[in-house]
Amino acid sequence: MASKDAPHVDMQSLNDTSADIYEAIATLEYAGRRPTRGEIAATTALPEPVLDDSLAEMTSRGLLVMSDDGAGEVYLPARRSWSAAPDKATGQKLS
Repeated sequence: MASKDAPHVDMQSLNDTSADIYEAIATLEYAGRRPTRGEIAATTALPEPVLDDSLAEMTSRGLLVMSDDGAGEVYLPARRSWSAAPDKATGQKLS
């Protein structure tokens, strides 16, 4: 699962393809869909070699992790510093 020790994702450090993939994963989670490779491919419409290379690179950089959710492998953000549901914020409350 995601780790607190995973690197912070600075969106400026991602190329456009990686940013699209990261956003697709967040969108799939928000919509209650599993962020599988197939769902990410359908959401991004990226060519298979580009998608596979980008997922491998993002995983090797520690930005994404692969996890088995009981129904198969999914890609998840390695660092969960945001909520998949806007009405369920994470982090510190403002005083």
